[in-house]
Amino acid sequence: MSTERYDVVVVGGGSAGSALANRLTADPGMGVLVLEAGRPDYRWDVFLHMPAALTIPIGNRFYDWRYTSEPEPHLAGRRIYHARGKVLGGSSSINGMIFQRGNPLDYERWAADPGMGDWDFAHCLPYFKRMETCLAAAGDEFRGEEGPLVLERGPVTNPLFGAFFAAPSRPGTRSPRT
Repeated sequence: MSTERYDVVVVGGGSAGSALANRLTADPGMGVLVLEAGRPDYRWDVFLHMPAALTIPIGNRFYDWRYTSEPEPHLAGRRIYHARGKVLGGSSSINGMIFQRGNPLDYERWAADPGMGDWDFAHCLPYFKRMETCLAAAGDEFRGEEGPLVLERGPVTNPLFGAFFAAPSRPGTRSPRT
């Protein structure tokens, strides 16, 4: 049995737990233990570190808790599958290295509820900016430049990208809705 003592125990090493532990350990006198029920995030694990391998960890019992919702009454009782990371890093480790902020209009809707006024997008934006270093938008008023989360856009140099975006505007092509 270990005799080590900790000031704080963080239960869950997902995005929030890891960020909290990181912030707490900024104080060198703070002893922090992170407990994670899932597996480690090994650097050599290509299923976690190669975006194209996205389909491997999702649904895999070694990487995913494989949660489902309760039966949804407006969906004829169906259950909705909800991938949740079972690994240090949580769901952020199985999301194909994709980062996306919430829709600003969602924040505005939340802020309209009683007692939630500080949850509008304008109040949250400084925190978003503080958490990120966005390489693709340096100097942008909506993106951060000094945060711990480094963001960049993938290259769009493959000829398939051009063909994909040009296809709807070609003569003789139809939109799926027509």
